[in-house]
Amino acid sequence: MGRFLTSISVATMMLLNIIVAALYLVCSLAPFMHPKDWWFTGFLGLFFPYLFALLLLFFLFWLFVRPRWSPVPLLVLLAGFYTVKYHVSFKTTPSFSLEKPSGSIRFMSWNLRHFVPFDESKFRPNEERHINQILEQVKKYQPDLVCFQEFLAMPGKGKKDPMRYLKEALGYKYHQFSGEDIFDTHQYSGIAIFSKIPIVDGGMISFPSSPDANAENTTYADVVAGSDTVRIYSLHLQSFGFGAKEYRVIDDVKAENDSSVILSKQLIKKMRNTFYWHGVQSDYLVDKIDASPYPAVVMGDLNDVPGSYTYSVIKGARKDAFLEKGAGLGATFTSSSSLMLQMLPTLRIDYIFHPEAFETVQFTQGGKKLSDHSFLVSDIRKK
Repeated sequence: MGRFLTSISVATMMLLNIIVAALYLVCSLAPFMHPKDWWFTGFLGLFFPYLFALLLLFFLFWLFVRPRWSPVPLLVLLAGFYTVKYHVSFKTTPSFSLEKPSGSIRFMSWNLRHFVPFDESKFRPNEERHINQILEQVKKYQPDLVCFQEFLAMPGKGKKDPMRYLKEALGYKYHQFSGEDIFDTHQYSGIAIFSKIPIVDGGMISFPSSPDANAENTTYADVVAGSDTVRIYSLHLQSFGFGAKEYRVIDDVKAENDSSVILSKQLIKKMRNTFYWHGVQSDYLVDKIDASPYPAVVMGDLNDVPGSYTYSVIKGARKDAFLEKGAGLGATFTSSSSLMLQMLPTLRIDYIFHPEAFETVQFTQGGKKLSDHSFLVSDIRKK
């Protein structure tokens, strides 16, 4: 009887191993599969790091239980390692120096969430303390060029307008902004690029229309650094647009009532639609970026993880500053509304990409809970 139960247990583990291995291999191909045709790869890309961890556990399990089978999960792991290297930086790097290395340009990218604090219960429309905390981080790192997503210009505040403060108090004399008036409030939301380096040209790229459009218009600016002109793109692809109902479904995964089932279906439909538009938007953008007459530095919030079609297309042959000089998993997003998402260490959705002709000198990220996104700071110079 004991031998029978053992054989059943081993057979069950083998079946589970096969399922996990199949999902892992499909996930490893997700960067090459357009979500327009393969919509489910968007979901699987989110689970890739966890499937990797499960396969690693299967390898250890078979190593002790059936050693001759242990090479199987190991070979599967190696087959998908091409995608693993985009999720994790195995480097150990020295502490970030506030003193900028010679010949480099310091870039910062940050989704500000319209200056709403991570803890929304503390949000007050006329509260200036939180805005000052954010601007203090810019002042601390002194980037030559900073790209904000979900930036809010408030001309009615006069000298306390964040845009005016950045220009007059922090020395960002040049800017490019694609803001739009929010509900006739005379507050302007959009993507902003602020620079201490002269901007000689700039513009905006509008995405193809979407029935659930919430992507901000991509903004670009041409800056002259020494004898080179570099084009800077700041972008923010479509958000998932989750509200309280969707976050409740994510957190309450055990609920089985009719209402929860309906909400779960709606959640999946919303995610599927967003993955589709990520594919469309990234294809559209990369054609514009590749047509740039100058070397392009691309940064911003892709709303997608490294194991995705979106990341693969936007990155292209460019270098990922985090992978060059960062360490670990480098999560950049923490949901303020979902305890489940707050526990996930793998949501790296903000990036700084630069051409191969440049090198990442150093990289850091921070600003945890000043926004639901971390800021990225990187010093980059021509080789």
